Amino acid sequence: MTSAQGDRQAAVRGYTDTALNYEGDWSALFDQAAIPADGGFNGRLLAWINAALGTSYTEINGAMAAYAASAGATNWSSMNTVPSGGGGPVDPDRYMFFATRNRMPSGSATLTAASGTNYVCSKIIVNTPQYKTRTFRFHLSGFASTEGGNSPQETVVTGTIGTPGNSVSVDAMFMRVGGVFYQLQFSASNTVTVADQTNGAWTDELTVPDVAAESAIELWLFYHTAVGEKIWPVYRIQKERGERVWGASDLSTLLAFKDTPLADSTAALDTSYGQQAQPQYYGPDMMVAKGDWDGRPVALAFVDSLGEARQEFSAAADTRGNLGWFRRWLDRAGGIGRIPYLMVGVPGAGSVREYTGSGSSIATRRRDIIREIIAFNNNKWPFTVVANQLGQNDTSTSYTTWFNTNYRSLVTRIRAEYSGVKIVAFPPLGRTTSARTVTLTSVGTVVTATIASGINGLVTGQTVSIAGATQTEYNGNVVITVTGPTTFTYNFAGSGTSPATGTITAGDLYLRAEYQSFSANNTWPSDGTDASGKWRLRDDILAKTSSCCDDAIDTYSAWVSPSRGGVWPGMLELSSTTLTQQAGTDGVATYNQIVVADASLFRPEQSLNIYSGPDGIARLSTQTIASISGNTITYQGSTAVVLPVGSVVRPGISTDGVHPWGAMIDRIVAGIAQSDKSKFVV
Repeated sequence: MTSAQGDRQAAVRGYTDTALNYEGDWSALFDQAAIPADGGFNGRLLAWINAALGTSYTEINGAMAAYAASAGATNWSSMNTVPSGGGGPVDPDRYMFFATRNRMPSGSATLTAASGTNYVCSKIIVNTPQYKTRTFRFHLSGFASTEGGNSPQETVVTGTIGTPGNSVSVDAMFMRVGGVFYQLQFSASNTVTVADQTNGAWTDELTVPDVAAESAIELWLFYHTAVGEKIWPVYRIQKERGERVWGASDLSTLLAFKDTPLADSTAALDTSYGQQAQPQYYGPDMMVAKGDWDGRPVALAFVDSLGEARQEFSAAADTRGNLGWFRRWLDRAGGIGRIPYLMVGVPGAGSVREYTGSGSSIATRRRDIIREIIAFNNNKWPFTVVANQLGQNDTSTSYTTWFNTNYRSLVTRIRAEYSGVKIVAFPPLGRTTSARTVTLTSVGTVVTATIASGINGLVTGQTVSIAGATQTEYNGNVVITVTGPTTFTYNFAGSGTSPATGTITAGDLYLRAEYQSFSANNTWPSDGTDASGKWRLRDDILAKTSSCCDDAIDTYSAWVSPSRGGVWPGMLELSSTTLTQQAGTDGVATYNQIVVADASLFRPEQSLNIYSGPDGIARLSTQTIASISGNTITYQGSTAVVLPVGSVVRPGISTDGVHPWGAMIDRIVAGIAQSDKSKFVV
C-alpha cells in the first residue's frame, strides 16, 4: 500500500471507527452515507463521490479526478486525505465559463432597425453545468466577426473599420431563473450604451439564490437604436425551447412581455425559422459564473463552422440549446460528465487569422475580453483546458505552409497567451465532392455522358444531377441507363448543340461512398505528399508533432464511410425509413406533410431525400424538415410531387462534402467515445 493510500485509509477510519482492509473500511463509509450495496465497489465509490460533490458523473475515473481536485490533490493516487463531506467545491470564488448555447457575435452583415420594431427584446435560454451556480456576469460586444474566407476578423460593425457607426442602447437586462426576474446592472446602472468597434460591456456581479445543477436560465435583453441604424448579429432564436424576440416602438410595450414570457414573437422579426436566412438578434455572448465548480474540465474551444455549427440552425437545437457535433459531444453527460465550454471561434475561422491582426484584419477583441475576465478573476483563467478543432480552413497546396505557417501559428499564440495550458486537438473531418467532371453529347433526345474517371458505382435507374452545361436543357436531375464503365445515357427534350459546353459535372447526390472524389489536398490515405495534406495533418496531430497539442481525440472513425477510407458515408450506408401513407394526389395540389414508419431517424432542419421504392435509387423529391410530431414530418416548404406508399426516405449526408447534416452530426457525436473526455483532465 502506498503512503498516500495508507493516509486515505486512515482518514476513512477516522469517520467509520473501523479497522478492516482497504475495501472494508471504504464500504463502511459507503454504508454511513446510505449508498446502496449493489453495483460493486467502484459503483458504490462513484455514487459516494457524486453524493459528496453534488455531481452526476457516470464514469469512475473522471469522478475520482474531480474528487481529488476538490481535496487539493493532483490526482487520486496522490491524494492523502478524505475531506469530510467530500471536500466541497473547488475554488468557489473563481468565475468559469458555464453556459450552453452561448456564442460569439458573427454573421455576414449587421441587422437594420425597422420602424415599429426598433426597440427589441431578445430572450435566450442557456443551461447550467452539473453543479450549482450562484454568481454571474454576462458580456455584450460592440462588434461581430466575419464568417467565411477571411474569418474570424472582427469587422462586422455598424460603421466602417476605423470610423465607428451607431451605438446600441441597452435599456434593461434581466436574468430569470425559476420564474423569478433578477435585474442586471452595468457599473451600478440599469442601462448601458455599447459603442461600435469596442470590446463592449460587462454586467456587474449578480448573486442569486443557488441555481440547481442543469437548470435553465433565461436572459432578457432590451435594447434599441434609431430606425435605420444597425445592430451586430448574434443569436438565431430557438423558439421551440421557449426563446423569443419581440419588437415595438417603445420600451414599455416590451417590458409588458415579462408578464407573458411565452407570448409569440413579433411576426416581423420571427422570419425564416430554422434556416440560414433567419435573422440573428443581439444578446450576451461570453458568460461566466461562480458556484460549486467541482474541478471538472472547462474548455476554451477554438472552432470553425464544423464546431460552431454553421450546418445547423435554431430548430435543430437539443433541449439544452446545443447545435453541431462538438457542442453536443462536450455537453453529453457521459464519461467524466458534461464539460462546460466557450466556443470562441466562428464559422470559417482559420488558425493563421485567429488571435492576431489589427485594423481591417483584427481578430483580438475576443482574446482581450477573456483578458478582462482574467483580470476580475484574480488572474485565474475562466477555463482549464484549450480544445482546438481548427485545421479545416488552414488548407494550403504546400503542407509545410498548412501545418507550420497556418495551423501551428495559433498554437504558438495560445501557448504564449495561456502559459502552461493543456491543448487537446481534434483532427478535422473529411472534404469530398459527390460530383465528377463529365462530357455530354446528344443525338435526338438521348444524351450520352462520359466520365473519364469512371462511373464508380452508378447503376441503371439511379438519379444523377447534371449541372454546369451552358445549354441548360442538358441540366437537371435525370434517371440514367449505364452503358459502360465510363458512360451512361439519359433522355431529355433535345438540343441544337452537341457536345454541350461549360464546366459540366455529374453528381450522385451522395448516394454512394465509392462515387465521391477527394477535394484538393484531401486525398486519402496519407502518403507524405501535399495532395494528402489533410491526412498528414491528422497524423501530426495524433503524434503531437512539434508540440502542436498535448493530447488528441481522433474523429476519423466517427464520420468516415464503413466501406471506403477518407470519404463520407453514402446515403445507402445510413438508416432509412418508408412512407406509410401516399403523399400528393395529382401532381398539382400541394401538401407539406408526410407520414413515415420511423421519424426518429430525423430532426428539424435535416434534408430529406425521397426515393422510389423498394430499391430507393431514383429520387422523387428533396425537402427540408420544419418539424416532427410522432411519425408525421412537416416540410419547411410545400410540394405537389406524388409519393407512393413504400417510397424510401433518407436523411441527407452533406450539401458540400464538408458540413455534415443532422444524421451525420448524430453519428459523429455517438462515434467519439465519451471516455475520451478524460483527456481534458489537467
